[in-house]
Amino acid sequence: MLNEKVELLAPVGSVESLFAAVENGADAVYLGGKLFNARQFASNFDYEELKSAVEYAHLRNVKVYITVNILVDDREMRKTLDYVKYLYEIDVDGIIVQDLGLASVVRELFPDLPLHGSTQMTINNLPGAIFLQNLGFERVVLARETPLEEIKNIHENSDIELEGFVHGALCVSYSGQCLMSSIIGGRSGNRGTCAQPCRMAYDIIRYDKDQSLSEQWNKKYALSPRDLNTIEYLDTIINSGIISLKIEGRMKRPEYVATIVKNYRKALDFGINSITGEDKDDILQIFNRDFTKGIMLKEFGRKFISYDRPDNRGNPSDKLLIKAKESYQDSNIKYPVQVEINISIGKPAELIVKYKIDSFRVESEYIVEKGKKVILTKERVLDQLSKLNDTVYYIEKANIYLEEESFLPISVINGLRRDAIEKLDSKRKNFNNRKPIFNKEYEAKIQKYFNFTKKEREKGNKISISLADENHFNQIDLTKLDRVYIGFQKGLKEALTKVKEAGKEAFLLTDKILYKEDLDKLKPLIKFLEEVIDGISVSNLGTLQWVKNNFNLDIHGNIGLNIFNSFTVTKLKKIGLKSLTLSPELNMKQIDEICTKGSVDYETIGYGYLPLMTTKHCPMSLVKDCKDDSNCNNCSFSKGYGLKDRKGMNFYMERRRGTTTIYNSVPLMVLDSIEQIYRSGVNMVRLDFTFEKENIKEIQEIYYDYAKGMVSEKEVMEYVEGYRKEREITKGHYFRGVI
Repeated sequence: MLNEKVELLAPVGSVESLFAAVENGADAVYLGGKLFNARQFASNFDYEELKSAVEYAHLRNVKVYITVNILVDDREMRKTLDYVKYLYEIDVDGIIVQDLGLASVVRELFPDLPLHGSTQMTINNLPGAIFLQNLGFERVVLARETPLEEIKNIHENSDIELEGFVHGALCVSYSGQCLMSSIIGGRSGNRGTCAQPCRMAYDIIRYDKDQSLSEQWNKKYALSPRDLNTIEYLDTIINSGIISLKIEGRMKRPEYVATIVKNYRKALDFGINSITGEDKDDILQIFNRDFTKGIMLKEFGRKFISYDRPDNRGNPSDKLLIKAKESYQDSNIKYPVQVEINISIGKPAELIVKYKIDSFRVESEYIVEKGKKVILTKERVLDQLSKLNDTVYYIEKANIYLEEESFLPISVINGLRRDAIEKLDSKRKNFNNRKPIFNKEYEAKIQKYFNFTKKEREKGNKISISLADENHFNQIDLTKLDRVYIGFQKGLKEALTKVKEAGKEAFLLTDKILYKEDLDKLKPLIKFLEEVIDGISVSNLGTLQWVKNNFNLDIHGNIGLNIFNSFTVTKLKKIGLKSLTLSPELNMKQIDEICTKGSVDYETIGYGYLPLMTTKHCPMSLVKDCKDDSNCNNCSFSKGYGLKDRKGMNFYMERRRGTTTIYNSVPLMVLDSIEQIYRSGVNMVRLDFTFEKENIKEIQEIYYDYAKGMVSEKEVMEYVEGYRKEREITKGHYFRGVI
């Protein structure tokens, strides 16, 4: 047995999959309701089905975690909290959440409801785990890209439970940091409706020349990962500190769930050497896109990506499928009980059922009579008490005290059995022994979150600029901006000094993904820069916690924090953030709703090629056949390349410090709408520059001058029309929003 404390966690997308998971040995299952979960296209469970699922699982000693793991906007928050209240009352064992605002309110309203941080919170280091631990989370589902040494560091230096994926489909992007489906088609992965553009074919191209790299790399599935399979490495994973082994697959058929759970259960109970060739073949045939052991275990490039085809290579025979289905058609899970029955003439009959240390006593209303024609026998009594086929119990031991010549109708004995078992079930269904929440008490508590005074909108009309390249800095006009975010390192102090000398705000721009090694390198750099920076821009909860722990500097929350509602704003303000970039997935109505409720500096992106995907995977590693990412910093393929999709749209990609960012094919440009954006309560509109050939100075000047009232609306409209003639532009989600 690998570890008795380790939990095998199975995916459940339907009632049949629930049976498959439980009957094949899952310790816990995760599933979603019809709303508020990141698998909106699974069958999922309505309210009554959720209640039944929890009861079914609890009676078989299996925990149930419910996914409430999407970003929630202000108008949805009350309905979401009412849903969480229902989950609390039906005794779910925990909820999996992504939204920071939702989590903070749930923690206050339902203090004894366990919170699990979704992998979409992008927790990949110790400070991130500590952040959630301090917020009252019981568990974190780590980013799939978190390496073993990082997991060990988290395990050894925190008290939060660690959950990790061990089998199933993989996202190529860091979860929570993918906008590709959202920006291209309006279906947001952060809202549970991802259209999976990562599974589409792309040409790898030389971006500036709009030229295919070669025929060999046309129509390749350069973003489609193989399926994760770590069954032969479970001991290594468990030794790193993972206590919950998560199987992906809420969209998969029940036979898949049955097969994968059965084999991982076998490996856990009897060791990885117990997995036979036949078992491996079952796993292979039920579903696979080729297998990888994952980035966690250092797979990279061609060993990680199924670049020739994105679909299932499995081909299960009818006889596999039948065997898998048979495994959950009938319940084989039974628990021993002891029974004692006393039947004495002139008294009510008494039945006691014992399960472990608990005992349950019931008594009949019927008074036992002396039999005239028919009398009871011990055999007949035992036969009636043993009719437990519709329960999860069997009689291990029976003591029958029966006075001679006693008579009791069989229906009364059956009723005693049913009543005692019902009492036992009621106790066992209620894993968590929660106190009921009365509606009056709940309403009183919840109203403080929804009774607010509209804040006076501060007119800032500021322009900020974000730069990741030294050459871009040399092109900007320091008189025509209010704040600069700088993410390059060569000549960094000199650049920041110039910003300060110009009397502008200077912020250090940090990467979305930082591991312990990266943070260790960043610390002396920030100390070196403390005198010339006003603050640090963070795009990750781990970086946020780390900056708070180590520096007394202002913190700006960037788009990686997925700020989607005023509840998240309130929490981040309490933590100490002074300014925030709102999620680019918000529309104007949602932005307006947020800005009426808070008094921080709000920023939105007004120009730039939005980052669609942040990934540890490097598509160019397929071309070079890289075995690992050890040479990324010196690679000539890190810039200048991109992907072309089936519609002929080109997506630029750039690799920096071990992470690839894929950008949108067209720039966001809302110059002609920034007056409306400022009226909503946004203080600052940001310009993000990615390419050198972007007319940086010209774009900066027209945005700044319009924001400050130095050019007319007519001049702006003419500029936008001229710009649009040269290239396609987008207004992103400002006027459409996401599903």
